[in-house]
Amino acid sequence: MSAIEQEWAAALEESRRTFSLAALYGVVQEWQGRIASAPAVDAFVASGYDDSQFADVAELRGRRR
Repeated sequence: MSAIEQEWAAALEESRRTFSLAALYGVVQEWQGRIASAPAVDAFVASGYDDSQFADVAELRGRRR
């Protein structure tokens, strides 16, 4: 099962449990962002720049919540 399928299945279960579509919308928004940023990520990786000093975006997002 792909990552999107796993995330969608988890969000679908959450939506069923809570009777809310928020989890599904969250998955859609997250994947739209990933798809939109893919060309920039590919270009950065292809450029050979060292990204070892950057912060983990997932960690930063977790701090805001």
